[in-house]
Parts: sequence; structure tokens; C-alpha cells
Amino acid sequence: MHASLSRRRGGAVAGTGLGVAVVVAALVVVALAVGATRAVAAGAPAATAAAPHGVNVPAPGSVVVVRRAAGRDSLWSVDPVSKAATELVTLPFRAARVAASPGAVRLAYLSMAAGPRVYVYDTRTGVLQARSLAARGVKVVDSVAWVSSTRLVVAGKPTRGYAFYPFADRLYSLDVATGVVKRLGSLLGTEPTVAPGAALAWVRLSDGGPVAGGTPLRWVVERLYRLGHGAAKTKLIGSVKYPNGFDIRRFRDPRLSHDGKYLITSTTGSDISVRYTVRSASTGKALRTVLTTLAGRDATAWSTLSEQVAFWQMPPADSVTTTRLAIFNATARALRSSAKLSQVAVTGLAWSYDDGLLAYSLRGPQAADDVAELWTADPATLASQTDLGAGSLPAFLPGS
Repeated sequence: MHASLSRRRGGAVAGTGLGVAVVVAALVVVALAVGATRAVAAGAPAATAAAPHGVNVPAPGSVVVVRRAAGRDSLWSVDPVSKAATELVTLPFRAARVAASPGAVRLAYLSMAAGPRVYVYDTRTGVLQARSLAARGVKVVDSVAWVSSTRLVVAGKPTRGYAFYPFADRLYSLDVATGVVKRLGSLLGTEPTVAPGAALAWVRLSDGGPVAGGTPLRWVVERLYRLGHGAAKTKLIGSVKYPNGFDIRRFRDPRLSHDGKYLITSTTGSDISVRYTVRSASTGKALRTVLTTLAGRDATAWSTLSEQVAFWQMPPADSVTTTRLAIFNATARALRSSAKLSQVAVTGLAWSYDDGLLAYSLRGPQAADDVAELWTADPATLASQTDLGAGSLPAFLPGS
């Protein structure tokens, strides 16, 4: 997995730093896992392992969320029908992000403290483990994506502190079962997204040099890359250049649909606007763009069995205190929006494995992402919204 993939003159897409062999090998791992993933998505239960005596594990079909109380975060399992909640494990950090593996066998969490660790929770055994990339020189993990139920692609950088443009991010392969970390060749990039057995996409940001005219601004070059399963080379499907200093991003947080056909990205411009764009994953061509009036925390989620993507928006016709839940059907090219929601920002979205429910968490304008309320809605109508109490960063488990 660590054979050099650096592009050479006369052969590769400039600027990727990625060799084909590493990514193809990673996608082979994905392909091996996809059969089990599809079985789970169709309703077959995932393989289980015995939990230690006295340890609570989430029930099939439940939603795993973060709840904050008495100055600490804990994982809880919430039944979306009965609303019964069970505490699972106390977290030694404040949770900022969650990513579910295929079949939700494991959940990966990133901390608000922005360190070199990924925290992995096993939904079958109730065990929480910290996996560090510090030995590889990583000081901050920025984003993760699951390749299989045991392997993550991790974007991390060797510098501390906040940086809107992660120029120094590199991609790594992390085996969560063993803790082994390997570089993905010499690839520089961030915000990876994986469609099991179908495609891998990621963003590459680089310094484009000074803006002419004596200003202190510099150009930022942002590129969106994709590699399909079995493809011979990486493909550039989007590229843009803009001056820094305005919090601009064109392809932020790409998310592939489960079949790898479509991709959603968000475009930010300062703190007052965001555009969600659904694209063809093979060409990058925009199929639909939706404008909202406030960027906030962008959150998107693809359905499991169909080509629908959910996201939150503040339509320009509404007040900036109004949030709506939206669903775009990429097959039918149809957009639907809910009635007004009760809070300003959606901090997490998750579809049930039969696509019958959509879970989302809402927080107020001044609250942190781990302080929120958990709701479910019927995706068919975006109605029948149910309050499940406290909970943020939801992740659905397959039913029994």
C-alpha cells in the first residue's frame, strides 16, 4: 500500500501526487467489502461479536448519537420508535465529526481538540479505541472516510492550528483493527470520500502564487479528483482558482453516492452563503445547484438504497433564523424541502438502512455541535418529524 504513486512528467495528472497502484489496491479492499455492505443494506444483520459482560451495545435499527451532560460527552443508543435511550460509553473528548463504516460496524469520531487521533467505536462489542497517527508526523487529523469496516482513509497535516486552506494535508491508510498507518504514496489532499467498490474522490488545495497588483493576497488552487474502481488513472473533474482571505471553497466536503454515480459538494463564500451542487461523479458536471443564505455547518448524507441526498438550507426567501431540510433525487432531478425546522443549524444527517427514516440533529446559533436535539423525519414527505430528545452527530445502525 505504500508504493510510490507520484506522477511523472508525460504521464499523470499534474498536482495529484498520487500513483494509481495505491488507490486501485485500496479500492480492491473496498470491493471485497461491498458484498457484505449490500447484504446489510438489504436488511441482513451484520455479523456480531460478544460484548464484554456489563457493557451496553446499541440495538439493531437504533441511532447512535452524542449527548453532552455534566461537562462530558457520551455515546447513546436511541430507539427511533419507542424513544428509549441507553448510555453506551463515555467519550474522553468532545466530538466534532462522525463517520460510519459500511454496515455501521464501526463509527469513527474526530475531536474538537483537533489532534492526531481518530477514535473508533465498535458497535458490536462496545469497545472504544484511540488510533494515533502521531508516529507518521501527523499533528492534526482533518477528515476521514471508510474504505471497509476495518480501514480508513485519513487526511492529516504535520502542523498544528487552524488553517482554512489545508495545503499540507496528506492522505493515509489506517487499519483500525491493528493501528497500522501507511501513506497513500505521496498523495497530498483532504476530505476523501469513498463509494464502496465504485469510486474514491478527494480535494487538493495548493498555493497558486501572489495575486497581481501589489495586494497581500495569494491565489488558492482547488482541484477535485476522482478514481473509479478499476480505472487506469486518476481523473480531474473540477478545478478553480480564487484569492485567499475570503473563506472561499468550491468543492468543500465532497460526498459520493453509495453507487458512486453522483457527488455533492458545497461552495462557501465568507460566512453568509453556501451553494450545494450535485454533480456527475464521472465528469464533475453540475446537475443541480441549491443556494442558501448562511453557510454555517454544511451537512449532507446520501440515502442507502436510492440516489437521494439530504442537506440543510436557509432559502434566500426566508429569515436567516430559518432552517429547512432538503432532499434532491439525482435520478428524477427533483428537489423537495421541509417546513421550517425548530433550530438554526443541522449538525448531522443519517439515513436508515431501508431509507425509511432520516435522522438529523439541530442546534442553536451559539451552541457547539455536540449540544443538539435529535429528530427523525419521513424522507418520502419530509413530515412526521419526531423529537427524540438530546443527541447530535447521528449514525443509524442496520435493523435486525
